[in-house]
Amino acid sequence: MYKIFIAFLFSLISLQSIAQSDLKVCTFNIRFTNPGDGIHQWENRKEHVVNFIKAEAIDIIGMQEVLHSQITYLNENLPNYTQVGVGREDGKQKGEYVPIYFNKEKFELLDSGNFWLSTTPEKPSVGWDAALPRIVTFVVLKNIKTNEKIHVLNAHYDHVGKKARENSSKLLSERLLGNYPNDQLILLGDFNLEPTEEAIQLIPAAGLKDSYLNSEITFGSEGTFNGFEVGKKHTPRIDYIFYKNLIPKVYKVNSSVIDQTYLSDHFPVIVEFR
Repeated sequence: MYKIFIAFLFSLISLQSIAQSDLKVCTFNIRFTNPGDGIHQWENRKEHVVNFIKAEAIDIIGMQEVLHSQITYLNENLPNYTQVGVGREDGKQKGEYVPIYFNKEKFELLDSGNFWLSTTPEKPSVGWDAALPRIVTFVVLKNIKTNEKIHVLNAHYDHVGKKARENSSKLLSERLLGNYPNDQLILLGDFNLEPTEEAIQLIPAAGLKDSYLNSEITFGSEGTFNGFEVGKKHTPRIDYIFYKNLIPKVYKVNSSVIDQTYLSDHFPVIVEFR
């Protein structure tokens, strides 16, 4: 009964806020295709992931850990969205993507690109003490209805290298600081950093705000990583949506359990802006 009540509340907030929301943004580490995940593997979750995106009517979503086979499935099943991004290992289709999907009925693509979190950001590379190549995908969109321009960057920091995470924040901060003074700006992703760590605090220092701390309504778990441990209460908040020149109204973390598992080993984070 408690789970049904929570699901009802989540749906009610979604329905009430959609009518007033100008922009709905999501960051979602969907977990790469891994047969070793057992009942949690992608084949058992992929339909639920697509249904979640459609049901929430998300305008812009940044995903992490997406392999090309997953890109193919998502593109086929999300026909109202345009996908932007490349594989991090070769800048084409090899390795994980950090793709951005946007509703093509609401936005026009003005520009897009990718850069690596390393000392050679313009080519596929591993940065500092990172275990793997890490990439950022970005888009510049025009709101078809309002003609407003919005910049969106999607990042996935390394899970091993402490220096890599710190320098990744420095690199992003240098690119963002003083730029886009009037345009709307979203930086989102899986940063593999908890809020108390210095490396993540470099982002607000560059002029962006944390939507979790500034939204009018906050709903759901504070933590965003679950490791597929259903019912786990104390999970770290490592997935973020930062913003500039927007007003966050509702911040939500979806921790729904479907067929004995979560949508992913990270909870999707949704922010509704006005």
